[in-house]
Order: sequence, then C-alpha cells, then structure tokens
Amino acid sequence: MKYDTLLYLDVDFLSEKYEEETGVAPNTVISKNEGMDAQAGISFLKSKLHSQVTKQFSASNQVMLKATKKSLKQYPEATHEIDVGLAPKNCWVEGKLSIGQWGDEKNSETALNLFYEIEAGEITYSLLPQNEYFLANLHALERISPALQRYINIPVKMLCKLLYPLPGIKTIVSTPYVILTNG
Repeated sequence: MKYDTLLYLDVDFLSEKYEEETGVAPNTVISKNEGMDAQAGISFLKSKLHSQVTKQFSASNQVMLKATKKSLKQYPEATHEIDVGLAPKNCWVEGKLSIGQWGDEKNSETALNLFYEIEAGEITYSLLPQNEYFLANLHALERISPALQRYINIPVKMLCKLLYPLPGIKTIVSTPYVILTNG
C-alpha cells in the first residue's frame, strides 16, 4: 500500500487504527472557523452562516498508514451479500469507481442525485464519503460535465464499512475508509 496509490483516506479512521495498533494516540489539534456571509437587503433572510472544523494530527498520514498497514490488510474481502438485516462490517471491495446518478435523465444536468459508487460485478457499492478525505482533488469529479462523468471507470480496491443492502437494486450502502488505485 503506497501513498501514491491513494485516492481516499479517512484520517479519523486511520488515527483510531493507529492508536489501536501502537497504543499511542496521535495528538490532535482541532481548530474551528466560523463566520457569516451577509448580503444587502433583509439580512436575516440573506445571511449565510458557515463553520469549518480542521483536524491536524501529530503523526503524518504516511506514518500512521505504515504503522497500520498490516492490520488493514487483515480485513476480509467482501462476500457481496445483499440480505436485509446483516450487521455492518468492515471489508475490502474490488471494483470500478464511478459516479452514479439517480433521477429523471441520466447523464444530464437534471439528474436528481449524483454519488460515488463502486461497481463490483453484479453488486454496486454506493459510497457515503467525506469530500475532505479525497486526495488529488478527486471530489471534483462530481462537478464535471455529465458527458465526461459517464466515462469515469477507475479500477480500485476499497476498505469500507458495509452499512446496509438495498436488495431490490443490488446495492450496498457503504462508508469508505481507504480507496486505492488497483492494477
């Protein structure tokens, strides 16, 4: 697992695994930035509140990744079960990363929902990612032209938590921890 192959890294998950593996908690510095963007007119109707929380760890991502590499590899491969009522579990999934769309017109500006998904054979894994964990500005793929999105088909291997299946559409809703390019 090389840092160059990473597309997504959940540093909160990684820091918890690092502490579990080494017995040492990486010191965390949390800073919060709050503000208000007011516009002319009736301010209580037009102002936007915003808040941003930033976490910094005393150990770098690479240090934490190296320390946890062995334990991360020990998670099992997904069995692609789509039975309702299965308990959430952590596992590895191999497939193709793409942008999924639900809505009236696929590959158009009027698609109702855009989301990341990994297609693995007959099963699709719909992802619930945090945009700040994408590396190399990959989260911007959701904003490019729908005509270009339909060609996104990146071979990947993902460590994730399988949350629950949607058997009718052969989809499993998942939270990614690590996504690596594969091949």
